[in-house]
Amino acid sequence: MTTTANTTTTTAPASIGHDGPVAQAAPVASPDHAAPRGARWPLFGAVAAVTGFASVVVSMPTLSEEDYASGVQVIDQLEPGGYHVGFVLALVSVGCLLAASSGWKRWAEQRVPDSLAGRTLAQGLAATATINVIFACLMGSMALYLPGGTDAGWLSDEAIFTNFTLLDFGTLLGWWGAAASAVCVAVLSLGRARALPRWMGVVSIILLLPAVGMAVGMGLPGFVGFTMPIWLLAVSIGMIFSRTARA
Repeated sequence: MTTTANTTTTTAPASIGHDGPVAQAAPVASPDHAAPRGARWPLFGAVAAVTGFASVVVSMPTLSEEDYASGVQVIDQLEPGGYHVGFVLALVSVGCLLAASSGWKRWAEQRVPDSLAGRTLAQGLAATATINVIFACLMGSMALYLPGGTDAGWLSDEAIFTNFTLLDFGTLLGWWGAAASAVCVAVLSLGRARALPRWMGVVSIILLLPAVGMAVGMGLPGFVGFTMPIWLLAVSIGMIFSRTARA
């Protein structure tokens, strides 16, 4: 019996054939005991969360109640710079959301191919990207047409005010898709599948409750845009290091 670094070869007793003795050898590969490496695709989710949240923060103008109540005259208080930066950050977030969605889709096909929650999880993030890109482009239009922008004067104040009104909650609304994904994570971690660690389910529920409570109790639609980026960041980092979730 001859032993090498990676292969153990066992030589069986020679058998007698028509042409003389024939040596029989059966190579057996030694098992690889190296620990599997963590996935890298969840990094896209983490970047999407950070850039998505940042795009909302930098694009929100600092205005008083009197400014908001002034109607079209509020346009005079707006500057294009924040909208421009928010537009670029939002585009980065959208691209990373789509990549993270594809990563979750592949993970679900490997770990929970028959789970309805697994099939829906990736679609929620894709829906967030789809809606967010619309309002990201509205940010870009504000950067163009506001006073100081490269195309200032091409749109009337009334048209710009319409975009301003849509952006009041618009940049936050797309994260309801991620809220649906958070429900799926809760099911996959706390339900029968147990394909994800329990803490992910707990975090998902904790961050879902304020947004859902305000939507149901007050009709406030935008709070989800503040909690779901935090959820996506936490779950994405968890997917990088979690052995339970590793496919």
